[in-house]
Amino acid sequence: MSDDDDFKFADYNDRISASREPDVEAIDPAGDVAHLTQAWVDERAAPDLLQYQEQCIQRLLAKIEEQTLLIEELDPRNDTSVILSILYQTELERVKFVLRSYLRTRISKIEQFCAYVLNDGPTRKRLSKAELHYAEKYGSPPLSIFCFFTSFLRSCLVFDGD
Repeated sequence: MSDDDDFKFADYNDRISASREPDVEAIDPAGDVAHLTQAWVDERAAPDLLQYQEQCIQRLLAKIEEQTLLIEELDPRNDTSVILSILYQTELERVKFVLRSYLRTRISKIEQFCAYVLNDGPTRKRLSKAELHYAEKYGSPPLSIFCFFTSFLRSCLVFDGD
């Protein structure tokens, strides 16, 4: 069994229940899943943030949505459909695990090196829009700190003038 076979989504041709038209495209994101898995391993091993895999993730999210709809359409009264549903859900959860872990790894690096990520141009370009927004919000000090320093400075100025 190759690495591409580890994460295979359900194929419409494998379905026993013929509730949809037979000309529907098969879902075969093995290449995207293998690409995401490699990006996940690389991201976990690299000390710096790597390039965000936006296109791959967008395709996988669309395929996950399609797969979820396929699972919902399977007939629960048919024993074969129940088994297929369990298999499809298992594979779907495996792919979602890799995706969540990839994103958690990136968020962890953003939190750990927030100042560097925001100030380094090349690293900043490797972030997605959502990650950049998160880093900016995470790195900005809360309003209470500004209020504290403002009041502290005012009190210092009052004592300095006397």
